[in-house]
Amino acid sequence: MRSVQVGSLYALMAVGLTLTFAVLRLPNFAHAELITVGAYVALVVSLFVSGNPLLVMGISFCVSALVALLSHRIVFRPLARLNSSMYTLILASFALGLILRYTLFLLADRYNIFDKRIRVPLEIWFQNDLFTITNIFFWVVPTSIGLVIALSLLLNYTPLGREMRALADNFALARVIGIPVERVHDLTWLLVGGMAGVAGALWGIYTWVNPTVGWLAILSVFAATVLGGMTSFPGTILGAYLVAFSENTVMQFLNGWFGLNFSFKPAIPFVIIVLVLLVRPQGFTVKQKK
Repeated sequence: MRSVQVGSLYALMAVGLTLTFAVLRLPNFAHAELITVGAYVALVVSLFVSGNPLLVMGISFCVSALVALLSHRIVFRPLARLNSSMYTLILASFALGLILRYTLFLLADRYNIFDKRIRVPLEIWFQNDLFTITNIFFWVVPTSIGLVIALSLLLNYTPLGREMRALADNFALARVIGIPVERVHDLTWLLVGGMAGVAGALWGIYTWVNPTVGWLAILSVFAATVLGGMTSFPGTILGAYLVAFSENTVMQFLNGWFGLNFSFKPAIPFVIIVLVLLVRPQGFTVKQKK
């Protein structure tokens, strides 16, 4: 159950990262901070407004989407207009992530909101000797899967989705045939930020919130994205569940049979990334509908 829950969260985080790379050609390391922004917004809403999960996730979606759009307008779009290289954009995403992270550190220190859980009503729905299922499970898993399905439907069956896929396939040709590039980029950033915000809210409901919560998860998210070949949404989703299974079930096996300490758990995404890049660099690439 834990692998399913964590895999669903990784999938929701990773599809936004895949969308950023496929449409915008940017491996955005500041994606981690969009997740953290969503987690902190959800925490503040649950503490001072309401613990209703729908309200918590809705406000997190809106605020993180706005932060992502502002990041694009202030940082990435000006750099793109200067024809900056991929390396410059990656460094810019690192810098932006650091700015957002330490801004959150300052705010969290000012108001003493470290390592807190988002306050939503907790109910135990099923319990036995092997596992416990709470209402949190049914908020996390169906919401994550539902949003991933909704994004897939948008990409495959809407005019905006067709424009995004056109930019992903051939940016120059898409511009020539009249696709409104700036509008598509703005909407892409809104979607990426919003989904990261919801993922952060769900992660905070599942675990806890502090200014490094997104950064601690981002390596696993990148591992899932690499398994998906950086551009395949089905491959990314499969990769997310594989990473979660490796971090939980496989780690339990290694600990029980070989005595491997759980402190090695963070190394698993590194191992996955290295193996994929060495053995199958394209990952579980699945062609999207044209």
